[in-house]
Amino acid sequence: MNIREPEKQILNDFEHKVTNKIKLYGNYPDFPKMEDYGIEGMELDDYLFDKQAILDMGGSSRNKLTVGGIITLLPVIVLSAFPDSAYIYGKMGTTVLAIAVGLMLALCLYAVLKAIIRFRLARHADLKFETYIKAVLFYQPRQ
Repeated sequence: MNIREPEKQILNDFEHKVTNKIKLYGNYPDFPKMEDYGIEGMELDDYLFDKQAILDMGGSSRNKLTVGGIITLLPVIVLSAFPDSAYIYGKMGTTVLAIAVGLMLALCLYAVLKAIIRFRLARHADLKFETYIKAVLFYQPRQ
């Protein structure tokens, strides 16, 4: 396992993409200026920090897969509490059905999490910041 892997992931998030582009091209004359959008540097930093916190609330990929796997196996674990004679579709069919139910539960949880993140992002959105961020992200230096 590469020890530097988490560092790459941290520096590749939304907040760092915007701030790194501002640091890299901020002195160019045609780069979007914060003053033109009525934004101060600290306000932008706070806005980006809050937006990144909302984007990160779902957790890392490893965390999502671990939770999804546990939720997928929960119906199988509950099913193991019943005797084999109680299975309607036989042992194999009932186990496959339990795994399918677990997958559906995991997908529902993932969908609810995505909906919560989308709702919080919409509630957090501020037009002047979003306009400036979009201008920064789409900026291409002239050569």
